[in-house]
Amino acid sequence: MSGRLDEEAVEFRHDVDFTDAGRFRSIAGVGSAYEVLSANAKTVRIRMIDADEEYDYPRADAELDPRA
Repeated sequence: MSGRLDEEAVEFRHDVDFTDAGRFRSIAGVGSAYEVLSANAKTVRIRMIDADEEYDYPRADAELDPRA
């Protein structure tokens, strides 16, 4: 035993529910509200509430955004 601790990067993720009330979120908690229309592994399709425009948005960012 070398006395050295080797660490491996581990990704801690949990499933985020983009249905029901969870589909309405706010960008970074201070930005515009949006609705998640659909989700895949990398992106979510969102509709901005105030502008009624649709965009592809990184899923990782949407998972961090709080519910609106």
